[in-house]
Formats: sequence, C-alpha cells, structure tokens
Amino acid sequence: MPLIAAAAATDAEIAAHWPAGPDPRYTVQHAAAKALTSKPDARPDVDTARAADLLYGLLSPELYLVFVRNRGWSPEAWEEWACAALTAHLCTDHE
Repeated sequence: MPLIAAAAATDAEIAAHWPAGPDPRYTVQHAAAKALTSKPDARPDVDTARAADLLYGLLSPELYLVFVRNRGWSPEAWEEWACAALTAHLCTDHE
C-alpha cells in the first residue's frame, strides 16, 4: 500500500486509480467501530474514533505481514492474537 501511494504521488496514471479522500480501509473500519461501540458489551471508555483506530492499526496488512512473513507466525496464530487484542481493548471483561 505505501508503495502504491508513493507511486500515485508521482504518476498521473496510477493516481487516476488511487482513491482520493479518506482511506477506504479506514472508512470500513470506522463503520465497523460505530457498530461495535453501540453493542451492550462494548467498553464505555472507548469511543468510535478510538475503536476505529484500533481496528485500522491492528488489522492492517502491514502489521499482518510483520508477524506472518517477517516473524514466521502462522496466519492462525496472528488471527488468535488479533482477536484477543481487539477483544481486550474493545469489550468489557466478563470473568
């Protein structure tokens, strides 16, 4: 993604295919965060903007590649970690 964004900044043909405005991935994560923060088990101290940032960062392709490609995690191990991290940050504790 960063490589494509950089190329779009200098190449008009690539820029024509690159979305203008907010990152579409963030738009989707913000919509998901809005739905999540309205649920009964959502942490009351985490607003929609913070939840969207957590989803956007923790579920980024770049972070996934750091763990899976660079550090040798299996996709399943990354999925379990991401789920646990998001649950801890977005949901109330029901122990």
